[in-house]
Order: sequence, then structure tokens, then C-alpha cells
Amino acid sequence: MTDRVELAVIGWRREYVLDDLGGDFTLHWVESAGDLASALGEAAERVRGVLTAPMVGLSAELMDALPKLEIAALYGVGLERADLAYARERGIVVTTTPVLYEDVADLAVLLAMDVSRRVAEGDRWVRAKHWPSGHFGAGRRFSGKRAGILGMGRIGRMLATRLAGFDMEICYYDPKPAPDVSYRRFASGVELAGESDFLFLCAAGGAGQGYVVDAAMLDALGPDGVLINVARGWLVDENALVDAITSGRIGGAGLDVFDNEPQVPAALLTADNVVLVPHVGSNTLETRHDMDQCMIDNIRSWFTSRQAITPVT
Repeated sequence: MTDRVELAVIGWRREYVLDDLGGDFTLHWVESAGDLASALGEAAERVRGVLTAPMVGLSAELMDALPKLEIAALYGVGLERADLAYARERGIVVTTTPVLYEDVADLAVLLAMDVSRRVAEGDRWVRAKHWPSGHFGAGRRFSGKRAGILGMGRIGRMLATRLAGFDMEICYYDPKPAPDVSYRRFASGVELAGESDFLFLCAAGGAGQGYVVDAAMLDALGPDGVLINVARGWLVDENALVDAITSGRIGGAGLDVFDNEPQVPAALLTADNVVLVPHVGSNTLETRHDMDQCMIDNIRSWFTSRQAITPVT
């Protein structure tokens, strides 16, 4: 490359990506999308690519601030904060890193097993030295139970494959039927919840779509049912979830995501039947490396061949 292409890196840092691309591209670090114009100054007129995270978003205002923008590479797969219609209108290619689904499905199984067998609770109990004088209560069997999956996309399909190994009865609800799977599809999420021991939320978190899991669905899940959320926190009515947990209307929850991350309701922090992890569904060394490389490959491919590797269609 004779003339170095200029890229804006907004509210996100992955040192492997920046070190790799920094040798051939001019990178401009911007702390937040709101600081874009002032942080970039005259460089805003020259920036042709953006690297950022789905939670930062790709708004029309951001794209308008970069008149020569050609490609936006997102580190992840969430598109709920990306204005795809406007990107298409501008001719801006948007890419994601669709190499994380297996790890998210694995974590969903892990959370469900942890809640049912009380693993994290037992760990706390042993560390508090209750074992010599106390008796730890029984958990619940995981295998052979009924699994309801909300969202039969790529994560939902991979999750179903894993749960089948535990002899689970698998059903799902998705507004769009999945003709390539043999699992029973329910007519609504509430009906699915009423027939599930474990309810797994794997739905995409589209903007403005409202709650996928609300009080009615939690009531249908019932006092022995467990909710697992590896999707987006705002897809669950968190106030209703707190009420259902504290009142015993559901049996427990395993949560990787929250409505106002990193803030977590105090009632969930103290509930023994809730397992909490800090939005780590894709956070393994192997997958993060693959995501890094996917972003690098998209940028390099676009500016050498005008073809992206994993464009959003």
C-alpha cells in the first residue's frame, strides 16, 4: 500500500488487531462515538474504515461524520445498534465476526448445569468452611429434562445439539419456523415456557423489539423452572425477573447478560439460586483470537480486493 488508508478505532481496543493493522494502516483512536468529530478533526475527512464493537454501535450520525467511510468492522455479531439501512444507502459494508457461536452455546449449558446442581453455591459454601459442621442441600437432575429454546438461530441450533447429548426433550419458539430442524415449535414463548424445565434465551436483540421474556413467561416457567440468558439483557423484563426470583415464582436463573451492564440488581447478587457471569459468552482465548483474525481479514481483504470476508447481508 503506497498511501496508507486511515481507520478510526472507536471505543474498543484489541491489541493484537491494532498491532497487526498498525503496520500498514494509520489508526486513529477515539474513546467514544460522541467524541468522533472533535477527536478526529481533519482526519474525519480521510477515514475510510471503522473498527468498533456492536455495543458502541454504528449510528447514522457516526457514518455522517465520516464522509469517505467504506467499511465498518464490528467485533462481535450483535447488530441492534447498527443502522444497516443507512449503511446500505451510503454503500458502507458492515462486517461481523461470526466465529463465536460454539462458545456461547457451551456457556448456556454450563450455566444451566451450575444452577441445577448448585455448583457455584456449593463452591461458596465450601470456601466459607461450612462443610465440617453443615449439610449441603440437594440439587436437581439436569439430564433428561425439558429444554425450551427461545430463538432457533445458529446459537439455538448448536445449543440444541449439545442438550440432546443429555437426553433432553427439546422444543423451541421462534417467530420464523426453522424447517431444517425436527424439534417441536410452540406457537408462543409463553406456551414454550409452560412446558420447559429450562428456558434458554438465544434470540437476537433487535432494536425496539421489546421484551422477549416478561412476567407472563416467567409465571409460565414456574417455581421449578430455570431461565438461562446468553442473548441480551434488555430482552428480559429485569424487574419482573427480580420479582420472580425473590418471590420463588421461578426456580433460578443463569445470566451472562444484564439490562444495564455492568450494573446488576442487588437482589440477584444475593440470590443463591442465580448464577452470574460478566458477559463472557465468547470470552475464550481461542474464540477471541479467531474474532481478532476475522476483523483483520475483513479490513485487509476489503482494501486489497474490495471484498469483505464476513459481510452482513
